[in-house]
Order: sequence, then C-alpha cells, then structure tokens
Amino acid sequence: MLHRGRKATPIVMVLLGMSCLAVQDLRAERLTIIMGGENGLEWRDGGGTVAALIQTGPTQVEISNTPGNVIEFDAGGRAGWLSPQKADETLNIALGLLDRGGRLNAPTILSRDIRANLIFMVDDDPTTAFERKTAPGATQVNSLGVIMDFDLGARFGVERIQFFPRNAHPNFPAPDFPFQNDYLRGFELLLNDGSEETQVANQPVLTTVKLEPENEEPIVELNIPPQYVRFIRLKSQTTVGFEIAEFRVFASGFVPRADYLSNIFDFGELALWGRIRWEEEHFGVERLSRLLLSSRSGWDDTPLEFTRIDRDSEANVPWQEGAVVTTAAGDRFDLDAVADVQEALDVFHALPFDERNRISLTRDDYASLTAASKGVVRDDLVAWSRWSPPYNSAAGTVIAENIGDDQVGVPILSPGPRRYFQLKVEFSSEGLESARALGSLAFTVSTPPVAERIVGEVVPRQVELGVPVSFTYAVLPTKMRRGVDLGFDIFEIATPVRSEGVETIEVVHADGRIETADFTGVDLSILPVQDASGQFAVEAVEERRLRVRFPTITESDLEADRVAVVKIRFKCRVLRFGTTFTGTARNSGTDDLGQRVIGGNAADLGAADDDLTPLGVADPNDLAVKVPLAGSKLMINVVAQPHPFSPNGDGVNDVTRIHYDLTRLVGAAPITVRVFDLAGNLVRTLFSGAQGGGSFALEWDGSDAAGKKAPPGIYLFRVDLDTDAKGEAIVGVVEMVY
Repeated sequence: MLHRGRKATPIVMVLLGMSCLAVQDLRAERLTIIMGGENGLEWRDGGGTVAALIQTGPTQVEISNTPGNVIEFDAGGRAGWLSPQKADETLNIALGLLDRGGRLNAPTILSRDIRANLIFMVDDDPTTAFERKTAPGATQVNSLGVIMDFDLGARFGVERIQFFPRNAHPNFPAPDFPFQNDYLRGFELLLNDGSEETQVANQPVLTTVKLEPENEEPIVELNIPPQYVRFIRLKSQTTVGFEIAEFRVFASGFVPRADYLSNIFDFGELALWGRIRWEEEHFGVERLSRLLLSSRSGWDDTPLEFTRIDRDSEANVPWQEGAVVTTAAGDRFDLDAVADVQEALDVFHALPFDERNRISLTRDDYASLTAASKGVVRDDLVAWSRWSPPYNSAAGTVIAENIGDDQVGVPILSPGPRRYFQLKVEFSSEGLESARALGSLAFTVSTPPVAERIVGEVVPRQVELGVPVSFTYAVLPTKMRRGVDLGFDIFEIATPVRSEGVETIEVVHADGRIETADFTGVDLSILPVQDASGQFAVEAVEERRLRVRFPTITESDLEADRVAVVKIRFKCRVLRFGTTFTGTARNSGTDDLGQRVIGGNAADLGAADDDLTPLGVADPNDLAVKVPLAGSKLMINVVAQPHPFSPNGDGVNDVTRIHYDLTRLVGAAPITVRVFDLAGNLVRTLFSGAQGGGSFALEWDGSDAAGKKAPPGIYLFRVDLDTDAKGEAIVGVVEMVY
C-alpha cells in the first residue's frame, strides 16, 4: 500500500530587518509503503515489483520470498501477519522436504536412479515403496548397511518418526501389494539438529537415538522427547530384504529459523530513505525468540552477479561473451581480449551502471550456459549494499493505527539515494513454543534527492580525549542533476556531545562565488541566530546535533570541474575512539527526508587533511575521529559549576551543575550521582540509572531528599560508575553560601 503526499508550496524566509528572499518552487514526493496487516501489500505477493532471487547453491538460483518455505502467512488466523511455521502434530513434515530444499540420499547404493526410488518413501502414496528385495530369479540382495538419509530442509521440533512397508498401516491400505511382512528386521536411527556447531566439514555429526537389531513390528513408531532435528539417517542392520512405503516425521512447536525476503522495490528514480517501523508480537517466553529486520539498496534490479568461466583464463567473469565497452576516457575495450583478466574486471566495475548492466550476464543468459561454462553466482557488492545491521525494534510503540506515521520508527541505514530497495526478515527461536510474529511494516521514502551524491569529511581526524577542538566539516556534492535534484541549504552534523560553538560557515558556489558568515563568539543559548544578511544561520545546537543554514546549493558537477563546497567550522569534544560525525543535507523548502553524506575526500582542508585519494572518492574513515587509546579513565571533566553557589532565589547562581563526561563506553552503564555532607551523611541522590557515553550535567538547588534547604557549608559530591570491566568513583567539593 502506497501513501503518496506531494508538496508544492513556495517557501519564503523572513529575514532580519523584514526583508525577504524567495526560494525556488521545488517539489518532493514522499511515499509511505505499508506491507502486511489488514490494509497493506500482501506478504505473499512480496511487496515490490521485481521478483526476489535466492541463491540455493554455487550455481543455483530460484525465485522465492520464503527460503526453506517455513513461513506461515496469516499467522494465528490474523490477516497480514507473518510468523515461523508451527508444526501440526498430525501432519507428516517429511512430505514437503523437497519443496523446502531438502534432499534424499542413499550413499551406500551406487545406482543412478536410486534417488528417484527414494522419493517413494515421502510421496504419501500407499502403492509405491523404496525396495531392497530380491526379485524372482535375481541375485540375492544383501541389505545390511543400507543407509537412507533424509534432509528435512529446515529444523523442526521432531517428536515422532514412523515407517512401514506397503499394506501394513491401516490408513495406507494397498491390497494389491501384500508386502506387509517385508518390513525392516533390524535398524539404527540417527539424528542431527542441523545447527552449525554439529557440522564437521559441512557434514552433520549424527547421534544414534534407536538401535534395534531384532525388530518384530511392521509399523515402526519411535517417540522421542521433542527436539530440533533436520537430518535423519535410517541404517539397515539386517541382511534380509525390505521395503519402506512411507517414512513419516511428526513435529510440534515453531521451527527455530525462518526467513522472509521481500521483492525488490523499484522507485523509478533515485530515492531517499526515511524511517522504518513494524508491529511485532511474541509467543511463549519472550527472551527465547528474535525477529531481525534488515535492508539493502541498489543501483540496478538484481543484487546477484552471474558469471561465466572465461575459456582462456578460467576466471569467473560477469559480462556477456564478446562484450565491447568504451570507458569514460574514450578508450575502447574488448573485455574478452584483454590479456590481464583483473584489468578487464577493473574496467568492468568502473563502468557507469547503465553501461555495466547493458553487457552484464542476465539470469536468462546464465540459464542458457552449459554446466561447464557456468561460473559462480555471487552477491553484487558494487551495485548493491550489504545487508544493514538489524534494526532495533520499537516494540510496543508501533500499532496498526500509527503504522503510517513517518515520525515513528528508526532511520533506515541502507545507503541512499538509490533506486532499488529490499527487506529481509529473520525469525529465530531457542524454544519450541516461543516465536515472534510480524504484522504491519511500513517505511517512508522521498524523491527526488537533494543531490545524486554528496561526499563529506571532517578534520582533524585525531584529537585529545575530552578536549574542545575546532573541527572543519567539508561537504561536496559531486553530482547534482539540473532540474531534477532539489539542492540543499541545511546541513546537520551528528555530534558526540553538544557543540561548544560555531565559528564560520563558508559556501563556495560552482561558479566560483564565495559567501561566508562568522559566528565566532556569538551566544548560541537562544536560537536560531542569523548573520546580518539573513542567509546564514545556526538553527540548532543540541546534545548530539548541530544544524546550520546557508545559501542554497543548486549546482555542482565534479566531472565538469564545477563544484560547490560547504565548509562548517565548529568546536566540539570527542569522548570515544572512532567517533563518526555523520552529516545530513536537507532542503528547507521541501518535504524531503534528508540525505546522508558519504565519507570521502571533499576538499583540501590544510595540513590536518591527510587524504591520499582523489577529490570525490569515498572513504568512510574521512568522517571518523580518533583519540589516543592510552589511558583507562571512563569519567573525565568532572566538576561542579558555579563554585560556590547561592540558592537564595535572586536568580544568580541559584543552582550548581555537576558536569561529567563518560568516555570509551560501548553501551549504557549504571551510574549514581550523590551529594554528602562533610560527616559522610547522604544529603541527596541526584541520579541513579544507566547512561551511555556522552556529556552530562545534573543540577543541585541546595535541597535535601525531603525538599528542604540544606544549611550553608561545604559539601561533597560523588559520581560512581560501574561497568562489567571496572568501577570508577570521583569525589568533588562544592560550597553553598547564602
């Protein structure tokens, strides 16, 4: 389901002195795509318009949204909900093993048609059977050691296994085949749960659950405690011939792993990604199950790269035989004629995507190759991003009624702008009766972007821990499509702590014009603050965000040597190694979602800029700032200000603020901030809870736990931090006077 919204409102900015500047009438279309639930796109249909491809082997690919086919649609009778498949104890799950990608095998039998005969054991037909019997007039068959392997295609909570010959089971009558006495007279049954830790050299390590050398039952039924099983081996322990008409497996509970892959969404042009949110519920014990949702984005309509084996080099190459290309420099290449295959691959991967796709092997091309000519199928990590880290669930805050609200949820992490988008859902469980269910899912996109591509970098890239430093953040739009891309006049920087000041903002336009604003020393306590022209402004200085405005960038083209660059100089502290200053460009006059910059060489920023890559080349390290690893303090800059303070109600120094910086923390840790008198008596607990890395300040107004003013004097404050690795405590002094 697509909710479309279009804004076409001219934006007028009111400037100082009541003058006005009209901004061009730009349009941005925002779309909210809803899958599942009662009103969204059907999960069964895949959502997008380009079929999902899954790789089932080095050279095998199939179209499917449900790898393994263990997803339950309309889970629990609720329309539009997904969950892992829950086994029906009365249904034989062995019947669907081939559809799930499972296999049948008899490794001790060399006959070419053995697999076709093995299928008779899982076809639900009482008149067919897998036979190891001596035919009249034939050589005696020795059945000892015959192995029958069953791969269920997925892990199930198996609790019962049954097998029998024709005409033995009352529910499978076969009077024309009176072979009920041709049952297996001795057997061993072995199982494996299919987990990675139980595999050696990609082969399951099987454990015997039943050894019966003298079986006297035509219908063998083995009941076991419910347990995860994927691989089953039945081994004959008799020389007497036998047959098996049906091999039946029964299970209970949810499968421990199930995946769903959406179709590929094609937005027709480059799109920016907004937020993603979804309804989620759990069955059984909540901590025993997980739902992991990831995304990826691409420039073309297939995330897979098909290859063929080059006849001369025997290398895997992804282009059609005889492909001829012309590079951006005008050089003409017959890719098959290039002596160095790696050089040909480099040329291929450097081609513009339209040209690259023109000569790439398609799925149909690949299918027409001989088996000996087929190379491997692999992820195309040039045209497509890797799967994002799993998104954090906003469980409990997303319901059917607010699923369309694009302010709810978490930001999409896949790179943009790009044209194509795909989702993956992974269900997992550690308990048979525990699972997650997925209801409505929604995500928001907007088109067109503010630019085709924006590169950003920050210097310096190594600073002292917790010390204020003047950073320069450069922003380079390497390509803006005239008449298509929105342009931008807003830039937001994700800062590790509140910025301590903005110094200068400089805009170099594509035509060479330079405009600058100086905010050095300007009080940023009341925002926004504009320069005299009204074209530059500091709009927000928050705990982890800095937002500035400048004259709109509407043109930039690195290839044409007409580039625009924005340089923002600001002061900030860094509290942990590898802090990334993420940046987002926006257009204040449109309804766009904001475009994150790519780390890379954006400008020559002087001696502190150690870039060796050409201008415009991506490098994620260009947005990361390091601090020395030496030292082990987790708390720094612990101080009370003002000192002394006087809570007498005159509005001057009525409170003191206990400041502290938490450094090097990966996650939140317990912290307590308390005030004591000189006798060691607790006066007030200002905070007790968990905090992550950052800069913090707690106010004390001089009152005790009961809200009464404490007497004047000298007090001690204590900050205690407790992590898994160590604990730290810092004590300071604060004086209260009247």
